[in-house]
Amino acid sequence: MFRDLKNPKTALAWNQQAAAMPSGVFTRSVGMRLAIVGTAHLQARDLDHGLDLGNRSVDILARVQSSRAKDYVREFTDALAPWRREPAVRDFLHRARTELSTLPELASAPG
Repeated sequence: MFRDLKNPKTALAWNQQAAAMPSGVFTRSVGMRLAIVGTAHLQARDLDHGLDLGNRSVDILARVQSSRAKDYVREFTDALAPWRREPAVRDFLHRARTELSTLPELASAPG
């Protein structure tokens, strides 16, 4: 995956091809894609867009049971580390921990 290679530009281009998946039909896939693309935006130092996609990912993935999908959200939260003192990031981490109860390690995230 291009995001894993720290190539956010290519990851964002991949997103354009995958954007046609409707969330009502491909719920888990869309939620994972949003977390992946959100991480790519964070790698490109675009916190606002990254958080927007992260929040949309949590909106969708809160309705599914998938440890793989939640792993992508966990990776997204790891990418937030440079901004962990930002109020919007703290709010997101709290929301992700609350709505995706499988993320207990976020409870001890340094603040």
